[in-house]
Amino acid sequence: MIDEFALTGINHSYTMNLATATRMCLEGLGLIPSLEERTKALPFRPSLGLNRKEENVRPIFWKNRHMSYVQRTQDWDEFPNGRWGDSRSPAFGELDTYGIGLRGSNEANIKIYGYPKTIRDLGELIKQYLTGNLPSLPWSEGYINSEADAIRDELLKLNERGFLTINSQPAVNGVKSTHPVHGWGPKNGYVYQKAYLELLVSPEQLTELVTRIERDSDLSYHAVDKHGTLKTNSHEGPNAVTWGVYPGKEIIQPTVVETISFLAWKDEAFRLGDDWAKCYEAGSVSRHLIQEVMDTWFLVNIGRFLIQFLRNPKLTCKSRQRFPPERENLQAL
Repeated sequence: MIDEFALTGINHSYTMNLATATRMCLEGLGLIPSLEERTKALPFRPSLGLNRKEENVRPIFWKNRHMSYVQRTQDWDEFPNGRWGDSRSPAFGELDTYGIGLRGSNEANIKIYGYPKTIRDLGELIKQYLTGNLPSLPWSEGYINSEADAIRDELLKLNERGFLTINSQPAVNGVKSTHPVHGWGPKNGYVYQKAYLELLVSPEQLTELVTRIERDSDLSYHAVDKHGTLKTNSHEGPNAVTWGVYPGKEIIQPTVVETISFLAWKDEAFRLGDDWAKCYEAGSVSRHLIQEVMDTWFLVNIGRFLIQFLRNPKLTCKSRQRFPPERENLQAL
């Protein structure tokens, strides 16, 4: 049948909402790649630069800012292959490099993000992003991907409670490397992920959060503010959060959490927030709100994270910080 299909030159197929048979025919004809061939080579999008063709390890922090990572590492003489080395040498590039800051004009960004006036408004913006109704965030270059579906409900709840989530991945335990959402690498392999969460946390909530994390020896974290005040229970070296097992190959560990690169990402993350704040007029409620978050909150990452961990109702953001009477205060209602 497939041979007849090819000989007749038919180029229109009607699936009646059942595309599997048609897809199999097209794969058999070699007109579209098979599922195995469509599977991405790595969990991140590799750079096309010739000097980076062997690169296969990156920090997870730039998961949603591919171009920024490429720009900040463009002057490296060699790129991690098989393992993550010492990121202090070479250093990450300067934040003033073209393409690192917030993209778009002030007017364009205001059109996307509106005029947030409270922490709840910021949480609602992130909820819109999580549900696919917002094309980007200052910390994400494009729409959210389908990987977040597995933990979307929990992420929505966290943002309702005053935690501002900006990066995450669900735990994955040995799914096939051809899995349409989580799969990557050669066929006949299996991939794994540690659950990972990155979020902005108010200083009032940080103490309670850290206390709860440190009660569980299986959890690791980094928490840092704009000025570089770092709290962590993790060693400085890299910790893999994604890995793959394939026939005839060594275990591949393409994404990692690591202290030095997190501090480099910290500078960029807060810079993006500063750029966002400057989209609004000086003295406006929106500008003051966003700038206050950037100046006083902590950027936190938590590895091997169980979403149930933050279900405790005591962990709800209620900032005591007050703005002048004519402005709304920084408070999750």
